[in-house]
Amino acid sequence: MSFTIFNKSDLDMSQMRPLLKSFMPFAQKKIGFDRPVSINFVSDLQNANLPLGKTGYYDPNNSNVCIYTDKRHPKDIMRSLSHELVHHGQNCRGEFDRKPEMGEGYFQRDGDMRELEREAYEKGNMCFREWEETYKKQLQESIYYQTGDTKMSLKEWKDQELFDRLLENYGYKKPEPECITHLCAMQVKELASGRIGHPINHTLLEDGTVTHYDVEFDNVIVEGMPVSALETTVLETHGHVARREDNPHGDKPREQYMEEEEALEEEKELEEGEKLEEEELDEGEAKPDFLDLDKDGDKDEPMKAAAEELDEAKIREFIRGVIKKKLGK
Repeated sequence: MSFTIFNKSDLDMSQMRPLLKSFMPFAQKKIGFDRPVSINFVSDLQNANLPLGKTGYYDPNNSNVCIYTDKRHPKDIMRSLSHELVHHGQNCRGEFDRKPEMGEGYFQRDGDMRELEREAYEKGNMCFREWEETYKKQLQESIYYQTGDTKMSLKEWKDQELFDRLLENYGYKKPEPECITHLCAMQVKELASGRIGHPINHTLLEDGTVTHYDVEFDNVIVEGMPVSALETTVLETHGHVARREDNPHGDKPREQYMEEEEALEEEKELEEGEKLEEEELDEGEAKPDFLDLDKDGDKDEPMKAAAEELDEAKIREFIRGVIKKKLGK
């Protein structure tokens, strides 16, 4: 089931994304709608300043939900979404086929619409409450059983992918789930530059978490962009196996995300610095332990070789000669 989400407000999608990823499949199953729905988060400051302003509405002609987000708690936004999704379920079962009155005051004048609103308040609130309790329990269990940082870096994910491919080649491939349902970005904005792009692939963990995207911009494809570096403007719920090929796209040049390039440069500089220190250490190491027979700081390699060939008696004789010469005897 596809859920297209447009964020046309200042709503923090990094906060809402995990909630929507969990709630939308739950609501679809609980409410029972069987057609795609478009969800719009919109901003209207004039409406937000009204004591009894609108919180949201549903357009049955376009299967479109609109939720106002200004000055509202995320929990309140989610509750309004649940309410409007019940109206979408009603539309899917044909309740709006008779084109009921939708204007101002319809609640008082149209008995059928009054009943549909009663169902939306009752079923929408119950759906949200059941999901909230389930989500909190899952979150608590996740925290309780977590023994460390379970977030997977891009490098770790690539290493795991390589390992899985090797297992597959040798016949030890572990079975993958047929489909992982998750909330995925269809359009993103890079926070650093503001440019708009379209993800063509992404990492996908078994729990449905997306950590990095490969994003196609106007003239380049940037691989391995972390979710934290992007603002999602269009979301969609879909499902596929953990590893898949890129979505169709042109033959644009590819580059790795800049943070990784900087990390590689830092690593290279560190290696060069360590190599330089080793060279300096080599130059400052103590000289070999043998007699400097010609008093030239051991710069005369032939003299060193000659010294190594002298036996002990000759060395002593040489030393006596040097001493006598110094003493003038």
